[in-house]
Amino acid sequence: MDMSTIFNIASWAAVGIGALSFIGSGLYTIKQEHQGLVTRFGRHVRTNETPGLKFKIPFIESVDKISLKEYQVGENLETKTTDNLFAQLPIAIHYQVSDPAIFHFKKGDAVELMKKVVSAAVREYTSGKTFQELYDERQQIKEGVKDKVEEQVSGFGLQINDIIIDEPKASDQVKSDFDRVRSSELKKDAAKFDAEADYIRKVKSAEADRDRDLLRGEGAAGYRQRIFSQYAEQIDSLVQKGTPREEAVHVMMEVMKYDTWREASDKGNAFFFSESNGTGTDMAKRLKDFAPLNAALNGKEQVKEQDNKGPAAPSAPAVG
Repeated sequence: MDMSTIFNIASWAAVGIGALSFIGSGLYTIKQEHQGLVTRFGRHVRTNETPGLKFKIPFIESVDKISLKEYQVGENLETKTTDNLFAQLPIAIHYQVSDPAIFHFKKGDAVELMKKVVSAAVREYTSGKTFQELYDERQQIKEGVKDKVEEQVSGFGLQINDIIIDEPKASDQVKSDFDRVRSSELKKDAAKFDAEADYIRKVKSAEADRDRDLLRGEGAAGYRQRIFSQYAEQIDSLVQKGTPREEAVHVMMEVMKYDTWREASDKGNAFFFSESNGTGTDMAKRLKDFAPLNAALNGKEQVKEQDNKGPAAPSAPAVG
């Protein structure tokens, strides 16, 4: 093989290798959750939206691959509440690219622009809140901010999937003051509860004492009623047997006196009243005021009238 032939073979081999390299440089792949932006001399000519093997003109076209995955960016906002407290409000923005061309070519650092828009909206919503309301209304704040900035952020080629607002953080001094105020409120509530409970216990105890006294009084009254009813029956029995009513009443009064002495002696405390100093007589007068004895004494005048007119009518058969 002469030199010319070898030179021709080498030339064709070099051309083949160069052609393969040229073609190979135009091949590229698009991964899942990505899109490719193809530019020709710096001008966007097409977007490869589907994943797989793609081809571009070597040395003329270039490709920028944009991820469509969801990302998170954080921001720690400082806001002033209506109760004059400066609080740190941590927020986390979950976003993803919705239009790769706008995101890459038109808005520069679109993520930074989105953070500023969201931060301004959060400050607007929280500036009219107290520190406690920042705790209680975080969900409402998130929804309001998301609705407000959604259209503006879409102009950056982005979409916001979620905004997470964490618990507001105050300085250590504010936390200490807040805990002290809250503790004072809890103690005040506990004292109020204890006072109301004590009041209820006292009222219930007084009502129980009142009901017990009423029951005791009713029981004592019933007991006395039964005793005097029995005494009245015995007086009537003596009268029916022929004993003058006045004498029968006197006898029963003596019986009542001795019964009282015996009952007092049985209980260990005996109080004796003698008729010689008038005390016994007064007691007898007071005992005669009871209804059962008055009923027994009602026939006294009738007995006197019968004595004046003559012999009384035959008495009823003796009882017992």
